[in-house]
Formats: sequence, structure tokens, C-alpha cells
Amino acid sequence: MASFRYPRVLNDIIHAHSNQFIRPTKPKNGVGSFIFPCRKLVFNYCERSGSSTNMLKYLQTRAIQFANENPQIEVVVQPRPSKHPIIRAHYTNGLQKSKCLRGVGEDEIPEVVKSLRDHSGMRLRRWKKYVVSDTPSVRGIYSPFHDKESHEISDLKPKKS
Repeated sequence: MASFRYPRVLNDIIHAHSNQFIRPTKPKNGVGSFIFPCRKLVFNYCERSGSSTNMLKYLQTRAIQFANENPQIEVVVQPRPSKHPIIRAHYTNGLQKSKCLRGVGEDEIPEVVKSLRDHSGMRLRRWKKYVVSDTPSVRGIYSPFHDKESHEISDLKPKKS
């Protein structure tokens, strides 16, 4: 786990008021404001490779617009000689997800970028239970199909003799 460092401005404030103790808080969603799970996108491309032509077109036309629309995400563009183009996403939980763009068209790249941006950063897993709860029910999940008797509207009407 990386250590937390205060910015320089905060360091000056802390040292000026050394008799007061300021504790850093761990960022969580739902407390204060929403924290975006994706914190950094790295675009790697090759300048001479044919598989990077669509990536270069995307970077020249749409990447700046994407960076302006998403100021919470750090966008890094790096050359990667003699390799296929990839996009690597770094998430706040410390995990990374990368996607190779070999053979991906220029119009499909924004969809890939959007999917990496919107991903939560958690590993995909199979859910064994459909309901995740802190206090599981003793009786289980209710379903109308659990009733032994089926009730119909006709049963509620008075019978004519």
C-alpha cells in the first residue's frame, strides 16, 4: 500500500499549526462526494506500425475532447515502439486493466475507452448468491411461487346457491 503524502500547501499549514493533528481520511464513495473509480488512462502506440494507424487518428482527433470531458481522469499518451497499441486503465483500488487495440477500427476505439472508463476496477467474478446482504434472512428470498395455494379472484367472490 502506498504511503499518503500531503501536498506542499497542506504541509505548510500542518507545520504552522503543529499543535493540531490532522488525520487523512480514506476516500470512499457515498461519503462526501462521488469518487470516480478510474483515475488514469495510458494510451500506448507505435509511430511506424500499421496496427497503430487507427489509434493515431483517434489521438489526433478525439483524445483531447475526451480529456476535456473527463478532467477527473489523468490521460497519458506514450509511444511504445514495435508493439501493438494498447490502452491501460489504472483504478483507485490499485488494479489495472489493459486492452489491445490491434485490428480495432477508429470508430470502435471510443467504445473501448468508455468501457475502460466506466469499469469499477473490480475483478469479474461469478456470484454464487444473487443477494448480497449484511443480515441474511432466515427464511430466504421471497417468491410468489413459494405459496402452496394459488389464489384467484374468483375464489373471493361470494358463491351463488
